[in-house]
Amino acid sequence: MLDSDHCRSDVTNRRTRRQESRGTHAASILSAAETLCALYGIGKLNVCDIASYLKMSTANVYRFFPSKLAIHDALVARVLDDNFPPTHPDFGRFTSAQRLREFMLGLHRSALALMRDEEKLFELLTVADEERWTAFEAHVIRVRDVIAEYVLEGVCAQEFRRQDSLRAAECFCASTAALWEPKAIKNFQFRRSLITAEGLISFCIEPLRNGTFNAER
Repeated sequence: MLDSDHCRSDVTNRRTRRQESRGTHAASILSAAETLCALYGIGKLNVCDIASYLKMSTANVYRFFPSKLAIHDALVARVLDDNFPPTHPDFGRFTSAQRLREFMLGLHRSALALMRDEEKLFELLTVADEERWTAFEAHVIRVRDVIAEYVLEGVCAQEFRRQDSLRAAECFCASTAALWEPKAIKNFQFRRSLITAEGLISFCIEPLRNGTFNAER
């Protein structure tokens, strides 16, 4: 019985080490992809260049990612997680409206910083946005769900009127898209010169309090 337990333990340990090794290699590939993308852009990022950068064969790269698109999508997820953390922000004793405002301003500032400091990586997100890559769509849903949670909290606290929080979040996301969606934010300051990010967010919060718009129409 003890020998059997020992064998099972050895198998588990070997499997864990393989998984850790696989994770390390995948992370190295993504790090190389990010470095090359930041230098040359998504249009010139290919598996051969990544393999050459890491001094490994392309076949070895394909052991961890089934296709170039899989690498690109995983890279999008990595860039999003680094610049738009998926964790729920803690705004302490803020009201729901204040939480919404700070959350959206945070998204806006992060998007602007990425566009300013990492132009090629921002271009990657723009392509992912335009072509609706899986990783970016997951990001959009995550943003919507956070907003829906703030709306629901506001409804429960009687700060906002009774409404479908998910539909309200969809409307809010669509109304503020120019502040955080890569394909829209590039032109915000040029096309919307009369308003600020803070002004647009405040404008979009107001209907949550006392608006009569029916999102089902």
